[in-house]
Amino acid sequence: MGNQRKLGAVLSYLNIIAKNLVTFLYTPFLLRFVGQANYGLFQMTNSVMVSLSLLSMGFSSAYVKFYITYKVEENYRQLRKLNALYLILFGCISVIALIIGTILVLNTGAIFGRSLSASEIQLTKYLMAIMVLDVAITFISSVFDSNITVNEQFIFQQSRQLMQTFLVPMICIPLVFMGVGVLSIEITQISVTTLFLILNINYCIRKLNMHFDFTNIDFSLLKDLGIFSFFIFLNQIVDLVNNNVPNFILGMFQGAKMVATFAIAVQVKNMFFMLSTSLSNVFVPRVNKLVNLEKGTDVLTDLMIKVGRIQMALLFFVLGGFIVVGKFFVQLWAGSENIEAYYLVIIMVLPSIIPLCQNVGIEIQRAMNKHIFRSIVYVIFAVVNIVITIVGSIYFGLIGASMGYVVTILCANGISMNWYYSKKMGLEIKRYWGETSKMLVPFAISTIPLILIQNNVSVNSISRFIVFGLIYSCIYIAIYLKFIMNGAEKRILMGFVKR
Repeated sequence: MGNQRKLGAVLSYLNIIAKNLVTFLYTPFLLRFVGQANYGLFQMTNSVMVSLSLLSMGFSSAYVKFYITYKVEENYRQLRKLNALYLILFGCISVIALIIGTILVLNTGAIFGRSLSASEIQLTKYLMAIMVLDVAITFISSVFDSNITVNEQFIFQQSRQLMQTFLVPMICIPLVFMGVGVLSIEITQISVTTLFLILNINYCIRKLNMHFDFTNIDFSLLKDLGIFSFFIFLNQIVDLVNNNVPNFILGMFQGAKMVATFAIAVQVKNMFFMLSTSLSNVFVPRVNKLVNLEKGTDVLTDLMIKVGRIQMALLFFVLGGFIVVGKFFVQLWAGSENIEAYYLVIIMVLPSIIPLCQNVGIEIQRAMNKHIFRSIVYVIFAVVNIVITIVGSIYFGLIGASMGYVVTILCANGISMNWYYSKKMGLEIKRYWGETSKMLVPFAISTIPLILIQNNVSVNSISRFIVFGLIYSCIYIAIYLKFIMNGAEKRILMGFVKR
């Protein structure tokens, strides 16, 4: 399993590199050939349909916790019943998603009639209809995805996602040239979703021997699952608000073109989330095992520090590089009309570093069944986020739309959660920040001077983009390797070098 985690993490980062390379080529293509307005329609529609993912109500996370518990107890009969219960549960959720999605499709005009033309409303209907089917299929697939994760089959999981990264543009681009337009994006997505559902089922049944026992299913287990999952469900609402509501609100008050600019910023912001969660996700089963085996909070804190240091070093490295050369990159990639996306990314990502380097803490919370406080705090700030985003969007446009997100991250994820980790969970948060905050040193030393230099020498060409990027990378890496890297990180690095 250790090998699965290591290779899974490596494949995960290769997947991120590939995904972002594809995205950075793919998005300008879509903006050019389907149009800024139509691309904005897609992002706006996607923001609405993603809300259907809330129907999972956190049951996927509950699956990991209960599966690990039964496995530690060697209760394999209950594991089979758990699999059967989940298949029934997500089958029902899939049907509910189809019903709700159909209602949304039929009421597209009422939702978006204020800011969209008749032709745009019709196109939005087609996009939403395909998205509804895609979401329904995804719910069924999530049962098998969860089984792959809990069995720590990260090599297969990441290899499959790498394949998906390249399949999407390979299918979509020909459809665009055939004149299908922005619908090509969703036709491609539902095709890939269906293909990987088949692959997941085959892998789980043949390789992992996933079995289902539909006889005498203990539906009373739903009560325990429901209590545990409900508060994760509240967290999903907050994630939905933070990541998708600004698109929806901008679409209502400012129109599709501004949504497109905000969506570009969100795409870059999501890259930071992928960099963070790709590492922490491979430790989810391990965290649950440590908690079930009743290991002390010092062991859990050590794991949180170990993962958090690597996450913070990587996140600050990428963010610093974006601050130094990102403005030219955005202009080259998405056009000068989307240059505000550069500032949006910096505004949203800087505070996000706090929760992004503490993902393991979230998993410790869930494994301890102490995630209720987090959920309540997040719901309160979700409301605050909506209010600030509406006011900000109306009076300050794009920058205003990001302010609710910033306030939520700082107050909920930063102040409230770190207090809870320390006072209520017994994690050594002072020690955690003492170890991880050292990563600010290479970030500051490599970023600030290069920003000041740009007052006289701006990055306005490919050659300067490369030179500034290389200088930044050399300074950051040299300082990290010489002064910041600890013994454990050196051993990890040497292990990969020897491979």
